[in-house]
Amino acid sequence: MKVMRFFAVNPALRFRPLLVALCLAFSWSAAAGSQSASPQKAYLIPVEGSVNSHLSRQVRDGLEKAKSLGAKVVILKINTFGGELSAAVEIRDALLDSPLRTIALINKRAISAGALVALATHEILMVPGATIGAAAPVEGNWRGAKPSGEKSISYFRKEMKATAESRNHPLALAEAMVDLDVAVPGVVKKGKLLTLTTQEAVKLKLAKEQIAGLGDLIRMRHLEMVSEKPAITPSLAESLRVKDWFSQFRAWHVWFIAGLVLGVAEILIPGFFIMWFGVGAFLAALLAWLSLPWAVQAGAFLASSFLLLLSSRTIFRSFLFKSQDDTPTNVDALTGQIGVVLKAIEGDLKPGLVQLGGEKWSAVCGSEIKIIEGAKVKILGVTGNKVRVEMTS
Repeated sequence: MKVMRFFAVNPALRFRPLLVALCLAFSWSAAAGSQSASPQKAYLIPVEGSVNSHLSRQVRDGLEKAKSLGAKVVILKINTFGGELSAAVEIRDALLDSPLRTIALINKRAISAGALVALATHEILMVPGATIGAAAPVEGNWRGAKPSGEKSISYFRKEMKATAESRNHPLALAEAMVDLDVAVPGVVKKGKLLTLTTQEAVKLKLAKEQIAGLGDLIRMRHLEMVSEKPAITPSLAESLRVKDWFSQFRAWHVWFIAGLVLGVAEILIPGFFIMWFGVGAFLAALLAWLSLPWAVQAGAFLASSFLLLLSSRTIFRSFLFKSQDDTPTNVDALTGQIGVVLKAIEGDLKPGLVQLGGEKWSAVCGSEIKIIEGAKVKILGVTGNKVRVEMTS
């Protein structure tokens, strides 16, 4: 009776259970609605192998493709020991200029140029056992790789710092990956390059968190992967392997193979024309191996090929055919030989006959001179079809 009297005095309380039920229903509906919301579209770009111009083009094309497919998120799956600084900077610029949200998923390693690519993304995630860092630039030549000079290190250090700054990553860590003179208290001493494991990167807030892999990332962020990749057929797979094989070629490989091809062509084609371009290709291969610029390689190829071509006649006459040029041939070889007179010779008006080896020649001699039969004569030269002779002792 007291309860009924209470609700009678407070009629609004009669509806309190109903209001609580309505609130619970609304909360459940909102939660269910958020769970059933459309997943966010994401596009995957692999960043694997050597960082070079081919990979740079692949990343830039991937960003454009992601926009055309309506993706809002781009995942860069990184596994690289680094590569060309210029290619890494091109990738970095493309990521910073892209309106899409970018996530670096470091699957094993982002070393050297790969660290710059990772820093250019909005968010860094790492799988267990991954590493990031050791980004000091090096220069390679025929003697091997060696650390770059102060100018290159200073430039790349600021490039790493500016990139980290633009994406709110720790600046000191980015610089310590490049410059031995940068020390981070409690992390890395001066004289050591910084390389971080997954747990270290998460602890230092360079990486946001550790995840198991791409599938884990898709579930955590409620993503839907989009792609226009065609079905992989055996022939397409083979063509992709060939493409990857060609991407490993260096400039000196191309020049050297070109020299071999031109050399084989010279053997199959008569004349001495293609051979000189083969020699020029070998010279360009040597310059490429010494890491000289492309313009120097091409200039040396063209200059050496055409100079050798223009001087080939002189080369052949001076060296290859020198002995043949000094040896008299045909009728010139008769000069200086000794013959026997078969028919008397009277001056140059009454020719006689001379035996030279197995041949008989009509012969003349000086004016008012007569050479009798059986005499030995020396050949002075050939005039028309007659030999000019003189008496010999």
